[in-house]
Amino acid sequence: PYSDEQVSEEVDRYRRIVLSACSSLGNLQPVTKAVRSGCFGGEGRPIHCVSGTNMEYVPKDDCLSSLKDIKRYIQMDEQGDGKWVLQWLGEWQVLERDIIPIFTLCVKRLLPSTQSPNATDEDREHILKIVTMCVELFVFLTWNMKTESPEVKMRFTQILQMYKRMFAKNEVILGLLSIAVMHLRKGHNTEREAMLVKGVLYVFRNILAIPDPLISPTSKNMSGLEVHDKLLAILDTELAVDFFMTLLSSADDRRFKDLRPILVDVIYYMFYRVPVSALFDEHGAWFEHSDLKRGGRHPTFGGVYAVSTGEGTIMPVFNAREVLRPFANLFKKPDKIRLPKVEPECPVDYAWRSVDPDAIPILRRIATVFIESCFNPFIIAMFDDLKTATSIVNDTVPRLLYIAGYFIDVSLANTEIDLGCTCAVVQTQIFGQVMRFTSTYMELKEWSSLEPAMYCIQQILLALSKMRGTKLDSLSENVLSNLFYDGDALDLFVKLCRVYRPTKMRRQCLEQIARLADTFLNTLKAYAESKSGMYIKKKIKRSAKKKAVNDASQPSVSDEPVAANGDMDEDETKEPSVPDSDGELEDSGNEGGVSSDDENIDTEQMVERSFDFARFENAFAVNEVAKSFTNLLAPPSAMEYVYPMLYRIAITCQRPFLFFKKRTMDRLLLMFNDELNFPHRVEMLDLVCWIFRQYMVVMDVPDLCKYYKAEGLNNKLAVECVLAFLKNTRFGTSVKPVITRHVVNLLPSNKDASKNEDDAGVGQDTEDSNQLAAVPPVPVANDTLEDMDDDFDLDQYFNF
Repeated sequence: PYSDEQVSEEVDRYRRIVLSACSSLGNLQPVTKAVRSGCFGGEGRPIHCVSGTNMEYVPKDDCLSSLKDIKRYIQMDEQGDGKWVLQWLGEWQVLERDIIPIFTLCVKRLLPSTQSPNATDEDREHILKIVTMCVELFVFLTWNMKTESPEVKMRFTQILQMYKRMFAKNEVILGLLSIAVMHLRKGHNTEREAMLVKGVLYVFRNILAIPDPLISPTSKNMSGLEVHDKLLAILDTELAVDFFMTLLSSADDRRFKDLRPILVDVIYYMFYRVPVSALFDEHGAWFEHSDLKRGGRHPTFGGVYAVSTGEGTIMPVFNAREVLRPFANLFKKPDKIRLPKVEPECPVDYAWRSVDPDAIPILRRIATVFIESCFNPFIIAMFDDLKTATSIVNDTVPRLLYIAGYFIDVSLANTEIDLGCTCAVVQTQIFGQVMRFTSTYMELKEWSSLEPAMYCIQQILLALSKMRGTKLDSLSENVLSNLFYDGDALDLFVKLCRVYRPTKMRRQCLEQIARLADTFLNTLKAYAESKSGMYIKKKIKRSAKKKAVNDASQPSVSDEPVAANGDMDEDETKEPSVPDSDGELEDSGNEGGVSSDDENIDTEQMVERSFDFARFENAFAVNEVAKSFTNLLAPPSAMEYVYPMLYRIAITCQRPFLFFKKRTMDRLLLMFNDELNFPHRVEMLDLVCWIFRQYMVVMDVPDLCKYYKAEGLNNKLAVECVLAFLKNTRFGTSVKPVITRHVVNLLPSNKDASKNEDDAGVGQDTEDSNQLAAVPPVPVANDTLEDMDDDFDLDQYFNF
């Protein structure tokens, strides 16, 4: 082992070697030029001339060898963990002082329009090698550090942002663009030329990917730190954006197959951290967090309230804010949001940034050109490549899905864009691939990749809904009919709503689940209502008994026994079935006349059954969904999508008892906060009051409390405040309650309940299962009332 002093000496020696290579690249030298000055005579001759001296960068003769040495040092540095060579190059500003000047000077000598007439082929070959080496160093120096340790990332953040400012210059962008165009104009490129073009695209990708510091729009004197919008303006001025659009529109060309993944990143980073709403809102209102804005008191809150002090004294209160004062601590310190233990590296960055108003027209034009000229050929080519991909767990596929959803979102927001410009992704074949990717990400628990996949599906469903009744109605009808005919696809949406885990997934992922669920259910409901009858197909496992035949004359037994209702006896899965799922159950019971020694024969078959949307909705009214969606109440977010689901669980499916848990009820208490302002606030408050009215009834009766497994709140004074508030408001009274006080009189004794259970059959899906609270003499199994995690059978909602 080496001592610290020996290591320090070795590092210092290595540092001097690298510095020697950098010093051998070239230097600034004075160049004297004749400059004309003054007025001109009658013959056009200058009156006098003066000599001017400029400092220009002059490369040394061994410049190419020094560039190769620096590249070798960087490659050796990759074997370690510190990235010291890259750090030294950043500290010495080698990129700005040496490499970029060498590159721009050599590009001018290489281009036909500016090269020297006396240059030989050998000279041009030497200059091309220098340009190629500069591009390779550009790629090394600008490569992201996301796979490195946090300490290395922190050291290189400022260095990379400095590099981005260096590349945000017209002469540098023009030089890179000229090199790429010069070689792409050829009908065929050598391997070295193809690698040079690919390297230029990598440089564009890398500098676009360097994030600017997140700065609030209200910050002053900080605009100099934001370079991304300036870079976009330069790319647009120097026609680099048109170059990208040409490659994207020609993505189906076999010559550009290797460039497609890079182009995915280029178009993604051009719209990096820019929400769709920013393209149509030049005032930046989209950047403000309106969820926590202070709102005025609702007029319905007026009146006189009576609050108990806990000592038998009744205190009149004339203001709702005073009534809810005991909630002050609860409002200010809501349930601590459980963040993921380890924040995963997300391929899509959702940290929205402020956009320069001058850059908005540029982004809007780029989006329009991409959608109208590039979207369909590019998406088709990319999804064709994914058919033979060995893995989809990478950054390219999630970003492709995000790009597809993003630009569909833009096309829906811009009425001037024809819907046919994005019809490639809504084709049955590509949509099927998106659904399979989503299912795979969920099974592999790739939560960061699942989020853009769900976003893509949501936008596709919105586009299909908008296409109905237009010239693309037949396309929409074809895709929706295939989607809703597949029972496994419907199961996937249900499983997505149940998959959320606070310690493993981001809160933004849950918000996307809520948006997708709302869009899916609205689309499915509209489609089902437009049809007189709707059928679905589903793969099921039939477990049949084959009797051992000992006597040839004995009558044979059917392999598929028929149930009493005339349907084949089927073994349904406990969980929603997806391809390659292992959730099937075998039937262990004996069929009539078949001995237990008979051989089991399991066969998978596709069956077709009628579809009932009302019964299918009940699959979302489970404990997992209720707990997940109430996570978005603290603090309130995506409420325009959360409210419909909570309303569906509590009122449509008549299962308010799913909310009767301490943590869930604490989140519902936040809705009484008068300072919060969010979409559907009045409707949400009315729903919460409706739930609380029945919760209070249940908590007053021990039998009901035990029956519904309700949990009490620790803050007794908060409960009294809610009671006082409910007595003096009409919130929560417009819908007939499911649970009332007279229910306790209908509850049977344990002996009668046991008898009724034997008679009716526990866990059967009867027509009155949604009226449990109103008509409770026939108890229902606990898994139907509470945790329907794995024991809950989705297939009952498909009329199997």
